[in-house]
Amino acid sequence: MELYSEIKGMIVKLLAIDDEDVTEDAHLQFDLGADSIALMNLAMAINKKYSLELVIDEIVELENVGELFSLVESKIKT
Repeated sequence: MELYSEIKGMIVKLLAIDDEDVTEDAHLQFDLGADSIALMNLAMAINKKYSLELVIDEIVELENVGELFSLVESKIKT
């Protein structure tokens, strides 16, 4: 669960929102108010932290925070 907490922390910091607003079902754009710049910054933060190569298009297509977590987790394991 550490990975989820770290990603959640990144979202809270980048979007300047309350921790309790970030749930697995929350949509990054519609529920949490992330715009394209915020999504790009989130992708860059995740890439830097976990040495990945997420692109913004992958994040834009996600339905919720839970899917973001699953995507990052799957890329870390490969």
